[in-house]
Amino acid sequence: MTNYIFLHGINLKTKIGVSAAERSTPQILIIDIDIELEKTTKFETDNINDTIDYSKIEVLIKEIGSLHQFKLLESLGEEIINNIIKQFNVKKILLKINKKNILPDTDFVGVILER
Repeated sequence: MTNYIFLHGINLKTKIGVSAAERSTPQILIIDIDIELEKTTKFETDNINDTIDYSKIEVLIKEIGSLHQFKLLESLGEEIINNIIKQFNVKKILLKINKKNILPDTDFVGVILER
């Protein structure tokens, strides 16, 4: 049995980009995260301690975005994943970070990291 929680469509306002000009203005990134829980049994207790509180994941992601300035989406993603692994009991994480309107003929660019 496999159990996941997910948060899709997190709007993260952060300064990110390879050039200093790009990092000078905050941008909105769209983040999707799927987290496989260590718990492999049914949820029969209705107890939040048996899972991960969604709001704690969102707060962690937003704190990282506000405290750091990264050049690469990959570096931001690794920071998010490493912090989640340190703070929560997880088996696997799939993280997708989207950046909008960077290329003239492309809606989104981004990265997908699985750890």
